[in-house]
Amino acid sequence: MANITQSTKPVFNLTEQAQCLHREIRMRYAVYPGRVLNSKMSQDEMDREIGTMQAAADSLEKMAKNGLFRDSWNIMAASRSLSSQDLVAQLVQTQNKANGLAEAGELVQAYQEAVKLAGYTLRLAELIKEIHERTSGENHDFSASTTATAVPMPRVPIPAGIAAKDLGPNYASPELRQEILDLLGHPAIDRQEKTKQLLNINRRTTKQAEEAIQRLKYIISEKEGPIEYRKAS
Repeated sequence: MANITQSTKPVFNLTEQAQCLHREIRMRYAVYPGRVLNSKMSQDEMDREIGTMQAAADSLEKMAKNGLFRDSWNIMAASRSLSSQDLVAQLVQTQNKANGLAEAGELVQAYQEAVKLAGYTLRLAELIKEIHERTSGENHDFSASTTATAVPMPRVPIPAGIAAKDLGPNYASPELRQEILDLLGHPAIDRQEKTKQLLNINRRTTKQAEEAIQRLKYIISEKEGPIEYRKAS
């Protein structure tokens, strides 16, 4: 699959978004009373429109003050400028760095890398959904999904240097890791499962990788009936 190019959408942090909503609220306070006087809207409509906008601004401000949420969200937003290959490479690199720091007892630095990892993982989930919508031509609500539609879905590729890297006899082979990635491209696998599998993909032993493959095949077969999943070409 050709590398998915980066998003061209501008990136605005949570504080900037909240400030924009407050400007909109001030505009509504200036304009809506006149519309009520001219019978173009009711008092109840004015109260609702201003109240919902104020609630949205308050929610964003709370999120902006939550360090963990804020930092991981900002990492996700900033990573929209990365291509799919660069994103996955960054995710794998950050995961390995976080694991190494945690094992070395450098917990503050491990926490910082884990926050980055959360942001990259959120972006990966977002990107998988974008790819699905591009290839299927439909805007699919993953969160409300109850049945899987068998739509061919390209996998988000791991760069060749990482995919082919042999991590040693204590870890799963590149072939097993790639099979996990192929299975994660199936639409029957939900976002939560994708995230869980990707977070640990380079830390699995052969046995753990084989168990993960069996689990993914089981999830697919439960939603679509017994199948032998065919890898993407």
